[in-house]
Amino acid sequence: MTQGSGWDGILEPGETILWQGQPVPDIVWRDMISGRLPIGIIFTAFSTVWISVAVWIVASIDAPILFRLFFPLGGLPFLAIGLYMLVGHLFWDARRRRGTWYTLTDRHAFVATDIFGRRKLDRYPIADMAALELVDGSPGDVNFGSVTHHMPRRAPGPHKSRNRLGGSTTVKTGFRHITEARKVWRMIRDRQAATTAATCDMQEDGTP
Repeated sequence: MTQGSGWDGILEPGETILWQGQPVPDIVWRDMISGRLPIGIIFTAFSTVWISVAVWIVASIDAPILFRLFFPLGGLPFLAIGLYMLVGHLFWDARRRRGTWYTLTDRHAFVATDIFGRRKLDRYPIADMAALELVDGSPGDVNFGSVTHHMPRRAPGPHKSRNRLGGSTTVKTGFRHITEARKVWRMIRDRQAATTAATCDMQEDGTP
């Protein structure tokens, strides 16, 4: 497959496009089972109890109108967070996939995104895909590896006695939810094998 002018300055000299595609933009319900699920349940349950108790309290006491109005609403932010962690992120991920494009070359895998006008292009060298993984299916996933995002630790302020511990989230990188997952995985494996064979031949010939 030949590259168009849009790839000028992005591909290396002699680099060739092998495959292009987009993820299927439907909702992946299996993604509900993740580390977000228990946190989402806790937030949703807490906020539901908060709102229910707050409504009962303001209905049984004589309080200013603003208190009766805003006290129950204090649980809404927690409810929104909980619902997002339970199911909301599934719909957001589906929306994000509609603005995602995948490209595989003989040297790299590219993931391009255009979400609300914000464009981003990530490049993953095939030579670095030691943890290449196929999640077979139609659609399926081809995972290149994983990236861990660390939240910074915060030192205690003048009115705090404990540190805020930093957390971390590990996210898999790759071509997700594509109809030709096995084909793409095989293409990457073939390129890795070809690169390994070429390296061995160079070593045998004494080429540095």
